[in-house]
Amino acid sequence: MKRTIFIGDVHGCHDEMMKMLDAVRFNPEDDEIYFTGDLIGKGPNALKTVQTVEQNHFKSVLGNWEAHLLKYISVPQELWTDKIKRFFDSLEDPFWIANAVKKWPLWYDTPQALLVHAGLEPGKQRLEDMNPNVLLSIRTWSGSAEEMKSPANPAWFECVTWSKPIVFGHWAAKGLVDIPGFHGLDSGCVYGKKLSAYCIEENRLYQIPAARIYSPIKAGKS
Repeated sequence: MKRTIFIGDVHGCHDEMMKMLDAVRFNPEDDEIYFTGDLIGKGPNALKTVQTVEQNHFKSVLGNWEAHLLKYISVPQELWTDKIKRFFDSLEDPFWIANAVKKWPLWYDTPQALLVHAGLEPGKQRLEDMNPNVLLSIRTWSGSAEEMKSPANPAWFECVTWSKPIVFGHWAAKGLVDIPGFHGLDSGCVYGKKLSAYCIEENRLYQIPAARIYSPIKAGKS
């Protein structure tokens, strides 16, 4: 049986990613593997994680962490701020990673589901018309892209209807989302929780516990 398997935000947790591929019994002849983005950042093995994705011809949408890297890499080195320096210091060979992730799209519209890193922009019916920053960063919706994470506002998926299931990541603080039409797979592996995956054809959730806490949870930063 051909399978479509979506894996949530890895954040450099390469060991857990490899255990997930074992858990789903990945078969390169039959299985298509997709990632929700944020393969890098916070965790221990960003380079090895992206290399594994590239070597196996897996697919990933761009996450906000990859978008940050592409933004920072364009800044002349003499203009790097302390924030940019710390970001690059956290990555082994950031230039190789940037060259790999620059081709990752903002979404994959597969026959089975729509994959996006964070979510969709409410009120828009065409992906091409949506604000890229919303696709990369939305959690809640105030009616404006200026505020997308206030807990006082509804979750973005409460404001969206779509013609097929939507698979997304980005919102570790929310945790696993498994409701009709929406599958949120960022279950906080890098924070010591779990790495999650979902197979459309099996309608099955897979989870791998994190080996340890790689990054402390900071309010509003997950």
